[in-house]
Amino acid sequence: MLLIYLPHLTERSTFIFRQIFEFQLGIPYSISCNKEEFLSYKNEKICYDNERFSDDFFINANGILSDHSLKGWEILIDEINGRKVLFPNKNDDLGFDIFSASFYLLSRYEEYLPFNEDAFGRFPAVESLAFKNEFLNIPIVDLWIQDFEKILTKRFPKIPIKKISFQAILTYDIDVAFKYKGRSFWRNTGATSKDIFKFSFLNIKKRWQVNVQKADDPWDVYDYLLTTTQTLGLHSIFFFLLGNKGVHDRNLDFKNKAMKTLILKIKQQTQIGIHPSLMSNKEISLLNLEKERLELITSEKVTKSRQHYLKIKFPETYQNLLSAGIKEDYSLGYSEMPGFKAGTSFPFFFYDLKKEEITELKIFPVCVMEASFKYYLGLKPGEALKEIIKLIDEVKKVGGTFISIWHNDNLAESINGNSWRDCHNNMIQYLKTQTQN
Repeated sequence: MLLIYLPHLTERSTFIFRQIFEFQLGIPYSISCNKEEFLSYKNEKICYDNERFSDDFFINANGILSDHSLKGWEILIDEINGRKVLFPNKNDDLGFDIFSASFYLLSRYEEYLPFNEDAFGRFPAVESLAFKNEFLNIPIVDLWIQDFEKILTKRFPKIPIKKISFQAILTYDIDVAFKYKGRSFWRNTGATSKDIFKFSFLNIKKRWQVNVQKADDPWDVYDYLLTTTQTLGLHSIFFFLLGNKGVHDRNLDFKNKAMKTLILKIKQQTQIGIHPSLMSNKEISLLNLEKERLELITSEKVTKSRQHYLKIKFPETYQNLLSAGIKEDYSLGYSEMPGFKAGTSFPFFFYDLKKEEITELKIFPVCVMEASFKYYLGLKPGEALKEIIKLIDEVKKVGGTFISIWHNDNLAESINGNSWRDCHNNMIQYLKTQTQN
């Protein structure tokens, strides 16, 4: 049993010790705030304090874990063996305060401080410490922990470390379930009028072919997705937008027969979750209403969610999800670029810095969304695939969980090839080979 000494146990230190030692390393440990007990302990032990008082393994405490305020810390950055670290200290056995550094990134501390928000009120990637210091594209917290593990096992050869395996979760946002199918007569008529005005006669032809059941809806890619993911044995989750119609929330009405049939079909074969509308960030009553709509259709409790537009405001968004009964959220990622927003590819529990408490909301960080490449970075599918594979390889190195986001409308078949469907197919084929190794 590893013993960790620190002068005062706080909720912050409890959170990060549990994440590192229990969830990622699997090392049995206990905590002591008694110096005499620590000094007399004969087995593996770590001193976490602001001064060394023995020859035992020592990590110099920066102070952020014993603090109870939200303030702009001076974040010093250095490199150790080519790896960037936060809160460096040359006088300890690790070279930096891994606990404070990991807590700072996992808690999303910087999002509680003033920042220049984007057009949707989100924290932009360019504002992040990770982007500014060029470590956004690596799971830096996981790499720190991996380095820490090597040092620990060298110092304490008998210490047990659990074996972790690379995993992948394919997630799909159903912002608009169908391009033509399920629309009312008046919506079809209005859309046709717009197409006439734009001389989009191919759209007119396709719309009416779909509505008289002579052609499949181009965004109806669900059989393809279910068959492909199940054949390859990959885990998938579909998130449905059931908000009231608005400028940014445009899915079919939740009462629509085609919509209900689709949800029930997918629920029978894989997992589903709610995709809270953009407006639900402003009105918690909408979040509850949308979740209840999905529960009404499925006759089951909904416990998974992903925010539309990946809109998160700390800590309110996660507090609202908790009050609505959500247990798992898959929203933590940047819309405008890929990468590891919290520096990790492992799930972790949301730490509420306003309330200073560990919550029961489990966060599953995402690192890839096809819309980032297509709309923000302007990459072609083939170019995006190369970047996706790099990120998969990074997650594989640390034995984490690779989570991607795709949208059904971008997975429509392409006559010319080199489509986003091809990119998706190549990605999951690569994932399959990596999960088997």
